[in-house]
Amino acid sequence: MIFLLLSGVSARAAAGDLKLEAQLILGSDDAKSKNGLKPVASDIEKKLKKLPLKWSHYYVISAKSFTVAKGDAKKAALSKQCQISVKNLGDQRVELTLASNGQNIGNITQSLHKGQTLVAGGDADNTIVVLRQADK
Repeated sequence: MIFLLLSGVSARAAAGDLKLEAQLILGSDDAKSKNGLKPVASDIEKKLKKLPLKWSHYYVISAKSFTVAKGDAKKAALSKQCQISVKNLGDQRVELTLASNGQNIGNITQSLHKGQTLVAGGDADNTIVVLRQADK
């Protein structure tokens, strides 16, 4: 009986966890990446093209997947210059903190349900950070 109660508690605790994917993306007007970078996934590209961004093509510089428990925060380096911290505020709300070379450049708090993306300026004029719930 105690085992069943404990297994229910751990299942409920895991329900507040968010499995996330963060991508550092390069915006460009070049139809092909000069650096051999892969284009972003088509669903992300569609969302980015709906935003008032000035580029016509987007390429993935780096991507990180991680899980953040409710009330916790995770840090990830997307490049040598670009670092992020993501705090799980509960109810599928997150706080994203961007840093460039260790200096905080901004915070965004937003709901992040399945299928939604959070887009924020990166550490350079032509980079952006995209955060979304991971598919797996």
